[in-house]
Amino acid sequence: MKLRRALTAAALLALPPYHALAQAAGAEEKPKPTPAPTEHVAKAAPFEIAVELDALFVADKEHRISLAPKAWADMSLLSVVPHGTRVKKGDKLVEIDTEKLARQIGELEAGEPAARLALKIAEAELASLEKATPVQLEAARRTRRIADEDLAHYERVGHREALRAAERSIEFAQQSYDYAKEELEQLQKMYEADDLTEETEEIILKRARNSFERATEQLRLSKMRAEREIKVIIPRHRVANKAETESATLVYDDAVGGLPRALQQKRFAVEKAKRDREVAVRKLRDLRADLASFDVRSPADGIVYYGMSRNGKWITAAALAKKLVPGGKLSPREVFVTVVETGGLSLAAGVPEEKLAHLKPGLAGTATPVSDPTLKIPAKVTKVGRVPGAFSARLNADTGDSLLFPGMKAKVKLDVAKFDKAITIPNNLLDNGAVWVEEDGEATRREVRVGPSDGKVTVIRSGLKEGEKVVGK
Repeated sequence: MKLRRALTAAALLALPPYHALAQAAGAEEKPKPTPAPTEHVAKAAPFEIAVELDALFVADKEHRISLAPKAWADMSLLSVVPHGTRVKKGDKLVEIDTEKLARQIGELEAGEPAARLALKIAEAELASLEKATPVQLEAARRTRRIADEDLAHYERVGHREALRAAERSIEFAQQSYDYAKEELEQLQKMYEADDLTEETEEIILKRARNSFERATEQLRLSKMRAEREIKVIIPRHRVANKAETESATLVYDDAVGGLPRALQQKRFAVEKAKRDREVAVRKLRDLRADLASFDVRSPADGIVYYGMSRNGKWITAAALAKKLVPGGKLSPREVFVTVVETGGLSLAAGVPEEKLAHLKPGLAGTATPVSDPTLKIPAKVTKVGRVPGAFSARLNADTGDSLLFPGMKAKVKLDVAKFDKAITIPNNLLDNGAVWVEEDGEATRREVRVGPSDGKVTVIRSGLKEGEKVVGK
């Protein structure tokens, strides 16, 4: 092909320019159009107007087969019914590889119980958190309030009283010491002056001495304890109370800031889990639906055609024939097979613009299949498409021939008008529904009733007689 194009281009380049050829050939002129007649003698003769169209047979009933999976995109083919196969309603048309799809459905079904349980647990946790959060906030608020109250009381009363108690403990210990000492000294003086037996004296004095020793030791210990209380324990209490208040404040602040956020986060998590669950359920449902839709069966008795037709032309058949093989892949929403019901056929024809005016529903004619020129099929126009750029006509056709199929070609001839005898005149001699008739050397304008026209001449139904001469104005 490339070589042929190159040779053609070289040959064209080798030719001399057009004006040079014209000069060499004496500037050959184009044929001039035949001038329109300036006069015409009316005569009656057979006349007919026929429109000839190229048409295609189309099926009255056809079923376009396509797949539109919702969740599964891989539609690899294992087998396909051959093009032109006669099928019965319910026959399988294609075999799609569904092994991976079935495996994924099985995995999703196996995970369903765990997914349902996980969602229920999350919902239960959220319900518990909804109840617990206000309680925990109130507990933190109460703990902080108690800590504040305790610190305020300690600073106002407790610290001072603790110092006073430590100091007073020394005073009380000192008093006990002084009382024990004085009592011992008095007993010693008294027993030296009286005449009590020495044994009794010793017992009483011994008890007094013991009390004095205890008081002495108690005084020493009280001083030690008081000193530690004042220097260590009481300051520690103050620091501990302040720390406890600060800690309660921090806990409260964390609770106020964190607990509501944790609750909201849990709400979001549960909502997301619900959405994910809905997506998973919908995906499983869609995958099951896709698996069921891949069982492609014929919706009616008929013949299998690859691709789809438009006005009788199988516009995608060639491309799909390459795809409809084992290992090929179908595309979503692509009409890959059409089942054409056997029986009624009609005709679809493109219409040249110059022939459009002659067509109307009900116009009758004959269709001759290209495959069998001896076959004449009655045809009648049922619809005329007048969309610019797509002028068309649909015709019914009483075929009754088992050897005619959609997509086959036919020549259609439509009888627009047919007269055994009719007077016609050239269109250029018509003057807005009138003609100029020459009588006795003068032209007289006469109204006439016109009939159909083939674009060159027009039938005159009345107002003009055979033999009269029509002239131009």
